[in-house]
Amino acid sequence: MRENIEEGAANERKHLEAARKLLFDYLPLSDSQWEVFKQGFRIRKYKKGEFVLREGETERFLSIVIQGLTRHFVLVQGEEHSFDFSFQHEFNCSYSSFIQQKPSRFYIEALDDCILASLPYTFLQSLYEQFPESNKFGRTAVEQYYIWREQRELSLLTESASERYEKLMQKYPVYLEQVPLKYLASYLNIKPESLSRIRKGLLQK
Repeated sequence: MRENIEEGAANERKHLEAARKLLFDYLPLSDSQWEVFKQGFRIRKYKKGEFVLREGETERFLSIVIQGLTRHFVLVQGEEHSFDFSFQHEFNCSYSSFIQQKPSRFYIEALDDCILASLPYTFLQSLYEQFPESNKFGRTAVEQYYIWREQRELSLLTESASERYEKLMQKYPVYLEQVPLKYLASYLNIKPESLSRIRKGLLQK
């Protein structure tokens, strides 16, 4: 029992250190500041297929994916439409729900066993008051989201499905192997059979 407790504590320290390294570019905290900051982190674990967030629930956490990946999707007339993935070392959140503390309009599902380092909304608000410089962290997460939104909208309007897929493969060559074809096709806004033809064509080049 004691060994299990010690192992669990060691794993949590490892996950927190990973979160600190990922945050450093956005928020270079001193050791004393980090001691305060890390008190708010919660290490949350999800099995493949579990929901991190459901439609109608309010997003309480701004998270970093330490391990695994998640899928963001909406239900339209009973059909799932995937519109985003959060890969390892990226932020994971329903941003509008988190910022407004209102119910989310979409689902977040673990596509693999996931470990998230998560900061609660209430903790972040108190942190912003205590350390004004930490506002940069929350602002950066939101800025990244809106940059992604603009890039995705422009991509859908100006690039072919093949071009969108190739760009995605260049950015996430390993992670995309874990994404089922139907989810990836939905994200690219094409049919699964069209994605299969694109993949086959690229292999023949």
